[in-house]
Amino acid sequence: MALGKLVIDQNNVEGKNNLRWDGIIGEKTYAKQVWIVSLVLGWCFAGFPPGVLAGEEPQELPKPFHKTTPPLFQEWLFDQSTLAHVPDGFSLEVGGKATQGGWVVSKDATAPSRPNLVEQQLTCGEDLCYQLLTAEESMVEYVDLSVRMKMRLGTSSGKAGLAYGIQDVQNFYAVVVEPKTNEAVAYVVKDGQPKEIAREALILEPSEWHFLRIQRNTIVSKEFTEIFFDHHLLIDVYDQSFKKGKIGLVAMGDGAFSFDNLRAMELMTNRPLSRPAAY
Repeated sequence: MALGKLVIDQNNVEGKNNLRWDGIIGEKTYAKQVWIVSLVLGWCFAGFPPGVLAGEEPQELPKPFHKTTPPLFQEWLFDQSTLAHVPDGFSLEVGGKATQGGWVVSKDATAPSRPNLVEQQLTCGEDLCYQLLTAEESMVEYVDLSVRMKMRLGTSSGKAGLAYGIQDVQNFYAVVVEPKTNEAVAYVVKDGQPKEIAREALILEPSEWHFLRIQRNTIVSKEFTEIFFDHHLLIDVYDQSFKKGKIGLVAMGDGAFSFDNLRAMELMTNRPLSRPAAY
């Protein structure tokens, strides 16, 4: 029974005692409220499909990203490739005007990983020309890419360095060293036309061999590329023209350059590791 107290009414005109309840809830009031609550809950349950609240058929959550191939982590030393040929696992592509020269494996006693390296000699005068040496199995989006390089001056237009985000021979990013000005220059090449997007003076170490590195990454929705030379951060580039692509080496204009220890490491920390929250 509900809480309350029983009171005898002495003011009955008929001379008889009447019983009434003075308290929190009487019997009839309590029963009425239970009936109303049951009715409201019934309406709530009727609004959901059968089995949803019971957990029999949970809603499908978005599927997490699963990479089906192992992340790229490779270093090319060129020591097992045939001399005087394009290195194994790479393809040669030409852009701009017809050029002479190309990428070949050669010996050099000063190479960081003796005995072999890749040498590039390009001749095209003042006309626009460039050559790509593309790693054939290297499709990545976010990558830490570096190479050891030796610069040997050609004509005033010679420059060479790293290529990434390669879609084809006419669409890619390039970060090159320009010996004439002692500067690092970043390009985005679209439809075969290089467009300069940044440049910065080099901080040269007293060594014949130098170190060029790019790191392409993302924070939330902001993508950027950091460019290093001889372990000094020189440039931050913000461009989203290309996403996933191949990587390699690039040379522009006249000049002669040597490369060794090309290293690529795919960055995975920017990818979600779990499903989004279910709310």
